[in-house]
Amino acid sequence: MSAGKLAKMVVVGYKDPKFKTKAGSKEESTFVMQVNPAKYSFVFKSLANQPQMMANSKQQDKSVVPDARNLNLKFHLDSTGVIPGCDDVPAAIDKFKKLCADVNGSIHTTNYLKVIWGKGLAFPCKLETVQVEYLMFNPSGIPIRAELTAAFKEFVDPETDAAQANNNSPDMTHIKTIKAGDTLPGLCHEIYGNSKYYLQVAEINNILNFRSLKPGQKMLFPRIEK
Repeated sequence: MSAGKLAKMVVVGYKDPKFKTKAGSKEESTFVMQVNPAKYSFVFKSLANQPQMMANSKQQDKSVVPDARNLNLKFHLDSTGVIPGCDDVPAAIDKFKKLCADVNGSIHTTNYLKVIWGKGLAFPCKLETVQVEYLMFNPSGIPIRAELTAAFKEFVDPETDAAQANNNSPDMTHIKTIKAGDTLPGLCHEIYGNSKYYLQVAEINNILNFRSLKPGQKMLFPRIEK
């Protein structure tokens, strides 16, 4: 990037939790902000205090998963011609939704995302919520200006998560490679002695359909206090 050139904030979609394979062509996998947000904020929330991390809350094991962050930001889309970069507000919103919010059929979950802004921000995440407020319309009622408020939840892949936890005891955390025939309730029964924790494990691993585990997939099974 040449000196003085404005860096645009972008959202890049990936098919894998290690952020190596993009979710399509450069055009398909990248959403470029028409106008950079005036500000963004982080909300810090300790996952160690959440119910899915333990079966009872009498003990808190903060070494299992590092603190997670939410990135919150607002950005605008404008096809009035005042600002270049957007010819069709509804189409731009559909592109953002497809990249960030819709389930990618090839991986059976939403895309893994990185929100990048020059050298100052590179945030691995998944979209948690997006709110669209339409602000201006043409004579036919088609939106020509909108404000989007998005919340992105930090994502760390299970292997990195376990490494960051720095736990050597197998009682603290488990990484399992899925084999053909494995089921999430069955693995929970094998690890915890009870299959009832499968929904918590599915949530931790960002799995929307726990009945469709893919052989070779790696999953994190954290310590759960019983």
